[in-house]
Amino acid sequence: MTQHLPPPALDQIHQRAAKVQEICQQADEGVLMLDELIAQLEEQIRSSFVYRYRLKLSPELEH
Repeated sequence: MTQHLPPPALDQIHQRAAKVQEICQQADEGVLMLDELIAQLEEQIRSSFVYRYRLKLSPELEH
């Protein structure tokens, strides 16, 4: 027969919830760092000579 485990204690639930919130916050911070890095790289690309040269050759690349 199937044995049912007792539900976890309330303090365990709170500890796990706090850990999950911390992990989510760390993930959000990582995503923000990556977004900032992507924005910097895109700016560098847009300001590069090669990009501007290709833009002149192919106007459909303009956004």
